[in-house]
Amino acid sequence: MNGLFVTGTDTEVGKTAVAGALAWAFRRRGIDVGVMKPVATGCRREEGGLVSDDARRLLEAAQAADPLDLVSPYRFAPPVAPLVALQQGSSISLDRIEEAFRALSDRHEILLVEGIGGLLVPLDAEATVADLARRLRLPLLIVARAGLGTINQTLLTLEAARSAGLEVLGVVLNRRPPRPSLAERTNPQVIESRGKVPILGVIPDLSAPSPGRLAAHLKAGEILDRLRSRPVEERRRIRRLARLDRRRIWHPFTQMADWAKGEPLVVESGEGVHLTDTKGRRYLDGVSSLWVNLHGHANRDLDAALRGQAGRIAHSTLLGAANVPSIELAEELARIAPPGLTRTFYSDSGSTAVEIALKMAFQYWRQNGSPRRRRFLHFVNAYHGDTIGSVSVGGIDLFHRTYRPLLFKGFKVPSPYCYRCPLKLAYPSCGIACLKPFEKAVRAHRREIAAVVVEPALQGAAGVITQPKGWLKRVERVCRKNGLLLIADEVAVGFGRTGRMFACEGEKVRPDFLCVAKGLSGGYLPLAATLTTERIYRGFLGSHGSLRTFFHGHSYTGNPLACAVALENLRIFRRERVLERLKPKVRLFAEELKRFSRLPHVGEVRQRGLIAGIELVKEKRRKAPYRWEEKIGIRVCQFLRGRGILLRPLGNVIVLMPPLAISADQIRLLCREACAAIEAVTRG
Repeated sequence: MNGLFVTGTDTEVGKTAVAGALAWAFRRRGIDVGVMKPVATGCRREEGGLVSDDARRLLEAAQAADPLDLVSPYRFAPPVAPLVALQQGSSISLDRIEEAFRALSDRHEILLVEGIGGLLVPLDAEATVADLARRLRLPLLIVARAGLGTINQTLLTLEAARSAGLEVLGVVLNRRPPRPSLAERTNPQVIESRGKVPILGVIPDLSAPSPGRLAAHLKAGEILDRLRSRPVEERRRIRRLARLDRRRIWHPFTQMADWAKGEPLVVESGEGVHLTDTKGRRYLDGVSSLWVNLHGHANRDLDAALRGQAGRIAHSTLLGAANVPSIELAEELARIAPPGLTRTFYSDSGSTAVEIALKMAFQYWRQNGSPRRRRFLHFVNAYHGDTIGSVSVGGIDLFHRTYRPLLFKGFKVPSPYCYRCPLKLAYPSCGIACLKPFEKAVRAHRREIAAVVVEPALQGAAGVITQPKGWLKRVERVCRKNGLLLIADEVAVGFGRTGRMFACEGEKVRPDFLCVAKGLSGGYLPLAATLTTERIYRGFLGSHGSLRTFFHGHSYTGNPLACAVALENLRIFRRERVLERLKPKVRLFAEELKRFSRLPHVGEVRQRGLIAGIELVKEKRRKAPYRWEEKIGIRVCQFLRGRGILLRPLGNVIVLMPPLAISADQIRLLCREACAAIEAVTRG
C-alpha cells in the first residue's frame, strides 16, 4: 500500500492538522486520498456511539466518505492514553486495525494514517504505536514543535523510530513563533544534519490554521514524489534481493538446485509469533525460526536489553578479561540449572557447546589418572550438531555418513523409538528393553568411555522421537554406577520447550555437563554455554607449567550483547511466570494434536511440551514410510506456506515447535491449518 504514517514527538503537536493539510494538498493534485485515525481518545458521545472530532476533520480535508468504523476502529471517551482508556480485560487488536487499513487501502490511491501521541505510547498492555506503524509497513512523517526543545524531542523520536526498524520519510516542524529566536531559526538545519532526515515543512503559528493555509507551508509535492517512487523502488529492491540470494547465498540443509527453481522467501521483519516477508506477506512462525525464538520477535524487553548493552560495549574478549553481562548470566544459569552445575563456558552454537563438553571430558580423564577413557558412547538417531566432534557422536546416517572418514570412533547403541521398535515390543510392558544394549556396552567398555552423550526427553532432529518415561533416569544410574560422565545436550529442548526450564528436571537427572544454545538468548543472538561441575573445573587447575589449562576458546566467547539479551531472557521467564503460564498452552496443544491421529496417513503424533512431531506414513497399518523422493514433508510445508504458516519438516515428520509466546487461538490455528495441509497433500 502507498501511504504515510503521521506520528509526533508528543501529543498536541499538530498531527491531525498536518495530516489534514496533506490530505487537502493531495486532493488538490487529483489524488484519491483516504485517511485513518486507528485509535482516538477524547471522543464525544452522540446518538449511535462515540465520535472522534479528529477523524471527522481528516475526512473533511480528504473529502472521503468512508465509514467511521473503518477510519477509526477504536474510539474512547476519556482524553487519556489508550492503555488507560481501555476497560479492564480488553485490548486493542492490531489485526482488526490492519483489516480496516486494508479495506481502506482498496478504496484509495494513498492512505494517510495518524497515530496517537508519540511512537512509544502504549496502545494496550502489549503493543505500542511503533508496533502499529511496523505492522502497517508505512513510512513515517514526524510532526514536531518548531520552538525551543524540539531538537532533543525530534532526535529522540528519530532514534525510537529507527530502533523499531521504521522508515522515516521526513520531519515537519509546526507552530514556529512569529519572531523566531536564533535557535528556532537554526533548528531545521540542526535536525537535518544530526538526524539525517529531510525537513518537509516549517509551519508558522497561524491564527486560523485551515488545511489550505497549512498546506502552503508543506513540501507536499516532494512528499508525494517520495511516496510515488517507493512502490517502484520497492519492487526493484525485492527483485534484486531475490536475484542476489540465488547468486550469493548457500543455504544450510537445502538442495540449492531445487531452491533456485522457486521463489525465495525473504524475511523482512517479525512481530510476536509472526514473520513478514519483503512483499508484506505474514506467516505464523511455527518452528520458532528453527527452534530458537521463545518470547516472540521484536520483543520489547529483549530489544531494550540489546540496545542498552550496545550503548556500553558490543564486544570484549574473555581471554584475560571479563565483562559484566557474562558474569551476571553465569550466576543466573547456575541458579536455574540442575543442581551441581556451577561453572559456565561460553561459545556460539549448540555444536560448539557439545564439542566443548567432549573436549573437557577427554582432557579431564587424561589429566586425572584415567587416560584410557578417551571414547564416547552415544545413541542411534542422535544429533548433536555439525562440527566434526559433534558429528562423531551423532547417529543420523542421512546427515553424517558422508563425513565418516573424518570422524573419531565411539560406541553407538540403539535409542528408544517406540513407534518403530526394532524389538517388536510395546511400552510399558517391554520394561524398556532397548536399554540392554546400552548397559551391555557400558559393562564391556566402561574403562574406555569418557562420557555418555544424550539428548534428554526426545531426539529432535531425528523426528521428535520421544523417550519413554524412566529411560533417561536409568541412563544416568548406569553412568553413576560405572563412574562415567554424562553429557546432556539440551540445545533443542532447554528453556521451557518441554514445559520445564530443562528437560532433565522431568526425571531429576543431574548431568556432569549441560549444553545449551538456541533459546538461551531468546532466539536473538548466537550464544551457547556448556555448564559443568566443580569437580570437572578443579580437574583443570594447576601451575602454569602443568599445562592443565583448557586450551579452547572463540573470538566472541561471552559476547556482551548476546549475554545481556540472554540475561533479560531469563528475567522474562521469572518476571512473567512463563513456565506457569505455559501449562494451559501445553494442555491445549495436546488436545489439538488429537485431530492428527484421525488422518489416514499419520502414523504417530509425538509431543513434549510445545514440541510435536507428526510422522506421515504411506500405509498406516504397516507403518510403511513415504520414499525420500516423494518429498511428502516438504510438500506439506509448501502448502502451509501458501496459507501463511511456516514449518520445516524432518523427512516424513512435520515438526511443530512454536514460540512459547504463542496464544491459545494461534495454537488452534496452527494445528487446524497443519492438519488440513496434511490431509490435502496426502490425499492428493
